[in-house]
Amino acid sequence: MRTGTRAPAQDLAISSVHTTTASSVSAALAVVLLAASCVPAVPSGPTPVPATPSAPAPSGSSQVSPGGPAAALPAIGDVHSWLYLLDTDLDDGTLAEIEASAYDMVVIDFISSQAGSADYPMAEAIARLHRSPHPKIVLAYLNIGEAEDYRAYWQPGWQAGNPEWMLRDDPEGWLGDFPVAYWHDEWREIWLGQVGLIRQVVDAGFDGMYLDWVEAYDDEAVIAAAAHDAVDPRAEMVRWVGELASAARTSRPGFLVIAQNAASLLPEEAYALVLDGVAQEQIWFDGGPDDHPPGDCPLPRMEAEVDSDAYVESLSPACRRLYADNPDGTLHTSTEEYLDLLSPASKSDLPVFTVDYAVEPANVAWIYAESRRLGWIPYVSNRALDTFLPRTP
Repeated sequence: MRTGTRAPAQDLAISSVHTTTASSVSAALAVVLLAASCVPAVPSGPTPVPATPSAPAPSGSSQVSPGGPAAALPAIGDVHSWLYLLDTDLDDGTLAEIEASAYDMVVIDFISSQAGSADYPMAEAIARLHRSPHPKIVLAYLNIGEAEDYRAYWQPGWQAGNPEWMLRDDPEGWLGDFPVAYWHDEWREIWLGQVGLIRQVVDAGFDGMYLDWVEAYDDEAVIAAAAHDAVDPRAEMVRWVGELASAARTSRPGFLVIAQNAASLLPEEAYALVLDGVAQEQIWFDGGPDDHPPGDCPLPRMEAEVDSDAYVESLSPACRRLYADNPDGTLHTSTEEYLDLLSPASKSDLPVFTVDYAVEPANVAWIYAESRRLGWIPYVSNRALDTFLPRTP
């Protein structure tokens, strides 16, 4: 997923200014939080996959805020709640809400890497979250498999096919995102150079990185480019994640790495050993690009239901359009498949963080209960991930 193009971030002293749209979404999602604390009923739609509860994630080594207070942050294995907030300028009002929250871990965008936002006080924002009444692990959201046109590294004239390693527009319709041939030197230099993104993230004081588009190895344009370059895209992604982790940990031992949406790589030992956790989007519910719809589109629960007439007929009109417009999208994948792919993580006691997109109270409450039943750590929001939500009990 992408974070979306944003205006330059404002100074932390400036108060939050909310648009009518953001206010309406916040109001709708506030209702969700009341229902999420209740004992949920299974939402209407296909029958959930029966599963055996997994053991809770183990504790890891504690992280200490660099340059911050003496109090230790939670260990990654002790994280029981988390916030995933991207499409926002992280102004003072939003930061204050996060600071006062009871979340154990937060994933936010590396705002200083956005074009025009180099002066955003990223280190100060992170330090505030470290020093909050409930200290938080702070991870930087990083899209390592796509170029994003709102980043500072973006050059005039870049587009799909120029440079050659920028392969095509995002296949799911996220405007301004472009899958890349991540083994090319120019892309690697953006990240691993002396003043590259990894060095910037570490210097800003983040505790780790949350890697998106790790599943790029499965994109058809990436596969074709890899064949042209005579490389294995799967092996190249394992190497890429390993090199990013090594670069960060050389400067900051213990730097955390969580990878999103690449569960099929977990059997690769060289990949799994690098990770401190895995994340998976839309196991049960998804939404559309640019928040249309914001969520509540159920995936087929069982593999046998994928693309069946009964499943399609069960979808709302908005979800049916999403299904039809994205023939390779998540609504053509089953919950059963995701649960099978994540089983190696559960067996190895690797923490699993789930991300689903729903705003209907019954769906939200059910997702939280089901993910926790499996021993996982859930988060549920609208598809744009642009609204702060207090921790769900």
